[in-house]
Amino acid sequence: MAINPNTGLPVPQVAGPMTFDPTTGQPIPQAQPGSDWKDDKWKDPDITLTNVDFDSLPLSEISRWLSDQFKQQFDIILPGSAGGIAYINGQAVQIGWQHDWRGEPVTLRLRSVTASEIFSAMNMLFENNRTPLRWELKLNGHRQIALLHVLIDPTPQVDMTAPLPGQEKQRRVYFVGNMIGDEKSGGMSMEQIIKTVTDVWQMADASGGSIKFHNDAQLLVVTGTAGQIDFMEQTLKALSQKVDLLRIQLAHRERSAPKPAAPGN
Repeated sequence: MAINPNTGLPVPQVAGPMTFDPTTGQPIPQAQPGSDWKDDKWKDPDITLTNVDFDSLPLSEISRWLSDQFKQQFDIILPGSAGGIAYINGQAVQIGWQHDWRGEPVTLRLRSVTASEIFSAMNMLFENNRTPLRWELKLNGHRQIALLHVLIDPTPQVDMTAPLPGQEKQRRVYFVGNMIGDEKSGGMSMEQIIKTVTDVWQMADASGGSIKFHNDAQLLVVTGTAGQIDFMEQTLKALSQKVDLLRIQLAHRERSAPKPAAPGN
């Protein structure tokens, strides 16, 4: 904790405003200038660079330049292309954002700095620009590494059991009374309609959906996905066409049948 030399009292720590990534809505943890980003055992190479001038240089180029300047005395690890891909119901779904942080441009001018001072300056630049990146200096066995850490989750948390777009349950109500009638008129009884529709629904393996009937109101209630609803509408349309065709055929037979002779002829 910092101490005010004039009063001997602790200096109040003012927390900066929480920032959020506009594409994911997730909070961006702020890079801390303290020692948490640098391992205590990480040692600077015995090299000081008199002139560091990055003019919108991508991080991939900066990494190569630093590795050359400090004679490969530490390794540099950059993040890959960050993407929002989740597997929902066995299918790969694109969500969130796509960004290659290796191409992130950096503008920085420093004089007479060590390796850790350069990484620390970039961290301060990231924090100032609200860029969700932070360099971390660590040990990997006997090798020192500089790891560029992305501070936000590239794959937002989603409900992996949620249905894909278009698979949400829907409900539809259909009137089937127009198909009801006796066989002589080419119609079907309500029991025949119920059996036919139920058999076709089971043949389609419409798992997760349901069909219900209201005999008095002559209604069919269908609950299912958009695909299941569409399938049932096709079924009802085919049944209606069948009934209409039978009625037309019966009407034609009645018109074509010879009329009985009048009595007395």
